[in-house]
Amino acid sequence: MNEPLQIQHLEAAQAFTALHSNPQGLDPAEAAERLAELGPNSVEVRDPWRLTRSLLHQFTNFFTLLLFTAAAICFIAEHLQPGENMAILGWALAGVALLNATFSFIQEYRAEKAMAALRQFLPPQVEVVRAGRVITLVAEDLVPGDLLQLKEGDRVPADTRLVSANGLLVNNAPLTGEAQPVALGSAPCPGRLVESNNIAFAGCLVLRGTAQGLVFATGLRTEFGKLAHLSQAIRRAPSPLENQTAHMVRVLTIIAVSLGFSCFLYGVFSGRPLWLNLVFMMGIIVANVPEGLLPTFTLALAMGSLRMARKNVLVTSLTAVEGLGAVQVICTDKTGTLTLNQLAVSQIHTPFETTDSTDSCFRQQLLRLALGASDVHLTDQGLSGDPLDVAIAEELRSEGHDISADTQATEQHFPFDVEKKRAAGVVHFDGKPVFTVKGAWEVLRPLLSHILAPTGKLLSPTMTELDRAEAVMTKLAASGLRVVAVAYRNLVEVPPSTTPQEELEQGLILAGFLAIEDPLRAEVPAAIASCQTAGIEVILITGDHPDTAQSIAMHCGIVADPANKAQIMTGAVLEELSEAALADALSTGVRIFARTSPAQKMKIVMALKQLGQVVAMTGDGVNDAPALKAADIGIAMGRGGTDVARAAAQIILLDDNFASIVAGIEEGRTVFNNIRKFTNYVLVSNGPEILPYLLYVLFPVPLALTVIQILSIDLGTDIIPSMALGQEPPESDTMKLPPRDREFHLLSPGLVLHSYLFLGLIEALWSLSLFFYVLLAGGWHYGEELATNLPLYRSATGIALATILLMQIGNLLGRRYRLKSGLDRGIFRNHLLLAGILIQVLFSWGLLYLPPLQKVLGTAAVDLPVYLVAWLGIPLIFGADYLRKRLFLH
Repeated sequence: MNEPLQIQHLEAAQAFTALHSNPQGLDPAEAAERLAELGPNSVEVRDPWRLTRSLLHQFTNFFTLLLFTAAAICFIAEHLQPGENMAILGWALAGVALLNATFSFIQEYRAEKAMAALRQFLPPQVEVVRAGRVITLVAEDLVPGDLLQLKEGDRVPADTRLVSANGLLVNNAPLTGEAQPVALGSAPCPGRLVESNNIAFAGCLVLRGTAQGLVFATGLRTEFGKLAHLSQAIRRAPSPLENQTAHMVRVLTIIAVSLGFSCFLYGVFSGRPLWLNLVFMMGIIVANVPEGLLPTFTLALAMGSLRMARKNVLVTSLTAVEGLGAVQVICTDKTGTLTLNQLAVSQIHTPFETTDSTDSCFRQQLLRLALGASDVHLTDQGLSGDPLDVAIAEELRSEGHDISADTQATEQHFPFDVEKKRAAGVVHFDGKPVFTVKGAWEVLRPLLSHILAPTGKLLSPTMTELDRAEAVMTKLAASGLRVVAVAYRNLVEVPPSTTPQEELEQGLILAGFLAIEDPLRAEVPAAIASCQTAGIEVILITGDHPDTAQSIAMHCGIVADPANKAQIMTGAVLEELSEAALADALSTGVRIFARTSPAQKMKIVMALKQLGQVVAMTGDGVNDAPALKAADIGIAMGRGGTDVARAAAQIILLDDNFASIVAGIEEGRTVFNNIRKFTNYVLVSNGPEILPYLLYVLFPVPLALTVIQILSIDLGTDIIPSMALGQEPPESDTMKLPPRDREFHLLSPGLVLHSYLFLGLIEALWSLSLFFYVLLAGGWHYGEELATNLPLYRSATGIALATILLMQIGNLLGRRYRLKSGLDRGIFRNHLLLAGILIQVLFSWGLLYLPPLQKVLGTAAVDLPVYLVAWLGIPLIFGADYLRKRLFLH
């Protein structure tokens, strides 16, 4: 166990010695000691206090602290001046703070549950040899030195050095990202561990064959575990919305505290009682802080996540709903993301024709020959075997041929050998025995005695003819396809089963070429075109060959010029670049990265973030997990992806459809636009809430709104309309505009000016004009003090509050669109919008004329004509805003 990374160099006997094991397996007592020393075979580092810390963290943001402070002031004021209902207000503010913290914690808890998927990826039970007996163990109990049994369908539970193998074929795609299966053996291998073909890696799937192997690394010490731990150790940066929200909270907090403290000092120096100054300071703070905004944020994101789920986009972190809409660059994996992660025969060529053959007889003949060198079984679930063999069988079946007889006609099979680079078989072909072989062109070329011409004539393999055949193969390989050469030899009789493969590989006839590919998903080109229309760059990052990567990138539209080699970079070149140099390369047009490692994927993501880009990373394998975690938005495949990738991501595509990303981006942009809409809507009412306090402090006039009345707006009538704006559909130009800049603020100067100094000022002036009209009509004189329990004062504050509620209807309609009026046909499709308007109308009437509401809010009735005049505020604010749109935004 001293040098586990060198175990691939050792003979099987030496591997047993190095791991202090033997062919009879470990003694149970020795295994128990190793388990106690090294720990379970688990890839998750569990932190039992993480959720507790998360819960405590929710109570440290500015809004929560400010609301708790305001609540404390209310309790102090109630103690100093009992009977003012300040304690009720204090409990209300504390309740809002608790609600905000609880909503945020619930989302953290959901993310924690998603991470639990890590524990379910490795197999629950495995077979090992201990003390000479084959026993079944829970995978977590495996230890280095265990002799593991592997068979078809198993998922490898730990990194294992094979000591015997029989036709073992594994799929390393979850670890390497490459779809091509790997044949494994037990012979020593020079070179690096990750490139060794005598190692079965944890997390990978056995496609065919059986093997015994020595476990040499478990848990976080496996290659799988290192990647999983890397993704867990990475701390994801705050999302764009989290940054925006934090900025908005800071700005509003500074405004609220500065105004409140200024009013407090002014009151102290003007000789007003201390408790009164505290109450008014708290009133200014409450008027400035939109208490219902953060819960509305959470609800809008939650509803957005539900809409995304209906589009097969599952969100594990609510901030990712909006974050997806902020994406400027998508770094996409190839295998399983742009492609189907399954092999398919895409073209069939004669030895001399560079175009795909359309001759049905030739196609069937070549496929049947290739199938003869394959090992495919028909089962109740379909075809099973090597993915390449299955692809050949599927293509033959699609040609209208019944493959049931062919799959049973094999007399002898020689499995694919990684050193020979070919597989072979003896089959009955139309009643006659035939030896068939398929493999790499360079290994079959020296074995040829003839080449089958398209006319059916057998040609001698002269240098000219061989070069013509090689030209066909080269053209196919240059287009990113995997080329399989197919050859055969007619036999007089079926040879004995002991006949070596080399003896049969004499006088072969080249029949043709199969071009194999991992097919591009049909919807991908249109999806990438939509991304580019929306100003979103798409970068391909893959472990595949550069030619394959460029071919895929060309077909799906990521790049357009095949001659531009400057847009491709290999992992070898990338390895030598600093992050700054990589950032320069990205800014000059590199859009394809080939032969990359997992660490390099993360390096690319970090370089893009250094350029100030909001980065999304898509992937499906364990090798993608670190980059998924490092990106602003990690997007994992739901069907074909690994649980580790899904646990590291914030977005999961339930249908593995790249096109769903576009739908998610549109929804994300819409969510952000809608958040701006209802933020704008909510902040407008801050103007008529703040101005009465400023007038009261500066002039000898009554206070037009009480704190309870302010809260009835912020926590009452504004909530449903805000939610309605969060439900608005995308505007027509949503996916035609470039992504917003990372530095773009939710609470921008323009939004603040529009909310406070334009619409807010209009609402404030109209509501105050009716407030003072009622006072003056009732006999009040400037400078005269009014008791808060007088009917005249209560009527005046009632009409001021009712006016604000009604004017918020006009504000609500205007916020629906950036450029349109808001009275478009779609208004009747948004039921929450209609409900919000109805609530505001009923509440504005009830607070004036319903005794229960009058008692709670401290209001009283006004003459009906005055209430009807308040309704004129709706066309006033709506018309002023629409005029602004027509004059300044068109």
